Amino acid sequence: MNLSNLMSEKELIHPNERRYFCLVATISVLLYISLALSIVGLLIALSFIAVSLFLHALMISMIRSNAVRLSEAQFPEVYAKVKELCEQMGISRVPDVYVMESSGALNAFAARFFGRNMVVLYSEIFELIDRGGHDELAFVIAHELAHIKRNHISKSLFILPAMWIPGLAELYLRACEYTCDRYGAYYTNSEAGKNALTILAVGKQLYKRVNREAYVEQLREEKGFFVWLSEILSSHPPLPKRIAEIERFFAGEASKQRSFTKAALLVAGLFAGIVLIGAGGYYGWTTLSETTWFEEESEQQWASGEILPLVGAIIAGDEQEVRQLIEQDEDVNVIDDQGMTPLHWAAQDGNDAIATLLLQAGADIEAQDEYTGMTPLMMAAQAGQSDMVALLASKGAEVNAQDLDGMTALMYAAMNGHTETVKTLLDLGANPKKADHSGMTALMYAIQSGYRDTVALLRQHERGF
Repeated sequence: MNLSNLMSEKELIHPNERRYFCLVATISVLLYISLALSIVGLLIALSFIAVSLFLHALMISMIRSNAVRLSEAQFPEVYAKVKELCEQMGISRVPDVYVMESSGALNAFAARFFGRNMVVLYSEIFELIDRGGHDELAFVIAHELAHIKRNHISKSLFILPAMWIPGLAELYLRACEYTCDRYGAYYTNSEAGKNALTILAVGKQLYKRVNREAYVEQLREEKGFFVWLSEILSSHPPLPKRIAEIERFFAGEASKQRSFTKAALLVAGLFAGIVLIGAGGYYGWTTLSETTWFEEESEQQWASGEILPLVGAIIAGDEQEVRQLIEQDEDVNVIDDQGMTPLHWAAQDGNDAIATLLLQAGADIEAQDEYTGMTPLMMAAQAGQSDMVALLASKGAEVNAQDLDGMTALMYAAMNGHTETVKTLLDLGANPKKADHSGMTALMYAIQSGYRDTVALLRQHERGF
């Protein structure tokens, strides 16, 4: 990383992302309501959604059956980088990453289908590994992983009705791209980010010869109605703007946005929404008001971008400080900007003493991580903390609980090769036959990850029972 680790991930989120999501989500809800008032309109909307999902399924199936999937046996150095980035970004389940032939196109994208995330890299950009562009490729991968981290894919499906209004949903989508550029540059470096975006503009052979300052200035000179229109109808900001935005952000400067463009589009979007929903307008504005209140409350909670005192004490392993903070009525179930509670952190660290203090103070043993739905026991299993798994189970933790993707603690332990933890979970009654939303079991994850000792243990357990 090229910035201090003290930077909160909330600072990486472009300020327009949340506010535009509130706007497009509200208008989408209003449109859903207006369509529901008409049987014909509802049937048309459902038909559009069904056709979209069907075509999406065909595309994903084509990729899975033809593209090359990264693994420890297939481009292992890049696969290791993907796993490293996922660990740094707090993505507990490494998505499938595919490389597909692109007929010269430079692109990459993230997708999600039936609860499973994936990243697709076009071969033209993947060939950077043979041109010394490892950091640039890492930026592209981190950018796509950020879409998964921020749950942009599922949100885009939810706001589908807003996409029927030209230029409205694109406001949100462009803000998401700025956010992912920040994530990509933060978890690699800003120079790699600017290089990668320049490669998208001119190719991986000529990008080193491009004068980036002149390229950024070029956009300022290109003016006119159609230049403006092409931008507001696009889901991605112009490449020079993205390069300039990375430069400004990592130089500590505020983002410079064209306020008249935003204001005009906001008014147009709101007007279109009001016309379409008619009598449902009041309900929609009530929804917007409530959503805005929630966002403001969340911003206040994390305004400082600093590590919460109780979490900081747990990370430092300071049992005495944890005890004092609990006595001072610190909230033991507070959720930090990583979406985790103090008990999640203690469980990952395997600190039995601190975990016991938190449980005695009323910590929720089944608290779910906001991003993944993982419980403290799952995080302990993922980290290979066998003693912590046993402790939490003895305090009543459900060993067969499932997260948002249907994953269990046994699956997390198996996919990471923590054989001792797998044994502990099996002894505690973990069900090895339980499958996640994609149909994978703990044994299948162990086989896929190549941990033979874990595979042998799970097979022995199945034969024994």
